[in-house]
Amino acid sequence: MSLADWYTADLSPRPETYRPFLPFANAVRAANASVKLSSGGTLATFFSQKHDIALITPMTKLVILEYPDPRLRKKAAAVTAVDDAVRQLADNMLETMYAAKGVGLAATQVDVHKRLIVLDVSDSRDQPLVLINPELLMREGSGPGEEGCLSLPGIYDKLSRATHIRVRALGRNAEPIEMDAEGLLAVCIQHEMDHLEGKLFVDYLSELKRQLIRRRLEKERRQRSTGSGLRATAPSASAPAL
Repeated sequence: MSLADWYTADLSPRPETYRPFLPFANAVRAANASVKLSSGGTLATFFSQKHDIALITPMTKLVILEYPDPRLRKKAAAVTAVDDAVRQLADNMLETMYAAKGVGLAATQVDVHKRLIVLDVSDSRDQPLVLINPELLMREGSGPGEEGCLSLPGIYDKLSRATHIRVRALGRNAEPIEMDAEGLLAVCIQHEMDHLEGKLFVDYLSELKRQLIRRRLEKERRQRSTGSGLRATAPSASAPAL
């Protein structure tokens, strides 16, 4: 089943729904025409992928903050100018997202508190989307789905999101974007926009669940720091890491 099919199998397609991708300069695209982006594995992990997007432009992997780091609670500020620094940040975030085998990442998660998110829900992992200063104009419907988060490694749970949204933003080169999204893409955008408000998907869960998750992550971090244990694998690998 494809990434989109995973979440939209029971949803009828909506007219005029589209998924723009991050444009690269023609010369860069031509120079890298031979790059093949591998796909495979589960939606949550993509274990076998090589993420050859790193060959397109020099990028740097960033450190992803992990829950309950208080910096994840900071509200992001609007990007006032889309300059080279912002474009480099977007590129670095994409590199970090691909390396972490995720499908979305917010600037808040890498301790940069600007309103910028990156995503790629494509099977081929070659349709990166950059949204700067995203705004939700409309949301419709409600559907359950299992979510994960790169800031809560190995944690997955079910919650409901709007199944169809309309979002307005600026692209990587400050081009205006207004688009409809549904299914997995809609879920990813809502999830990442929550991060910009200092909110995580576990905030939708009960206090008891949050306490259990926090203790589990703290235990795993202690084990990693001492080399005494490996991170547990999630019981279900069908959810996206966002």
